[in-house]
Amino acid sequence: MTALPVPADLAHLVAGSWVLAGDTVPRGLPYPAVDLLVMPDGECRLAGPETRLRQGRLPGGGPLVGVRLRPGTVTGLFGVAADEVPLAGAAVDVGRPDGAVGERLAGALALVRARAGRCRVDERVRVVLAAMHAAPGAPVEQHAARAGLSERQLRRRFGAAVGLRPKSYARVVRLHHALAAARAALARGERPDWAAIAVRSGCYDQSHLLAEFRHAVGAPPTTLLPDGRFLQASASRGPTHSTHDR
Repeated sequence: MTALPVPADLAHLVAGSWVLAGDTVPRGLPYPAVDLLVMPDGECRLAGPETRLRQGRLPGGGPLVGVRLRPGTVTGLFGVAADEVPLAGAAVDVGRPDGAVGERLAGALALVRARAGRCRVDERVRVVLAAMHAAPGAPVEQHAARAGLSERQLRRRFGAAVGLRPKSYARVVRLHHALAAARAALARGERPDWAAIAVRSGCYDQSHLLAEFRHAVGAPPTTLLPDGRFLQASASRGPTHSTHDR
C-alpha cells in the first residue's frame, strides 16, 4: 500500500489517501473509519470501518484507490449513517472518476471537496473521539459523562456517526497506539517494552495486548514491525480471555 498526502483544505475531513496494487490485501492494522474506494473501473464505493484485518482478493483491472474519511464525517458528506455502511462496500452514486490512478484519486478528493461545506459532525461524538485517542484505556462511561450523555445515548450517536460501538472503536485505537509506541522505540534503537506499552495503550497487561492483536490481525504485533525479534518470550505464556464486540 502506498500512502499519499492529503490536501491541506481537506485535512479536517480526510485522514489519508492510498493506492493498493497487487492481488490480495496486505497485512496491516484495521482502521476504524469509512473508506471511499474508487474501483479500477471508476465506480465509487463506501466501505465500513474495520475491527479486524480486511482480507480477500483485490479487484482486477488495476490498482485500488482509497480516501480514508475521518471518523464521524461520512454522514455529513454522503448522507448515510456510518453503521449502515457494509464492510464489503456499497456503491455510491457520486460519479465515476475514471482514468489513471492520479486522476481517480483527484476525482475522489473532488467529490469530498464538493460536499465539504455541508458536512456537519456530531460535536459530542467529536469530543469523545478526541478523548479516546488521548486516553485509549479510559472507560466508556467516563467518555459519556464528559460529553454530557448517558452510555446508551453515546452508543446510539457514536454508532450512527462512526459505525462502531465506542468500546470497539477504542479497542482498535489501542492497537494503533501500541504499534506506534513500539515503532518509536525501534527508531530510537531500543527494544520495545511490551509490558509498559500495553499499560500505556489501555490494556490490562502484555498478554491482553497480544490477544487483542491476534484477534484483530491474526498475528502478534511484531509481524507489523521492521524487526520482529524483539517480542518478549514471556508474552506467549498463559491463556488469555477477552470479549469483543462491533
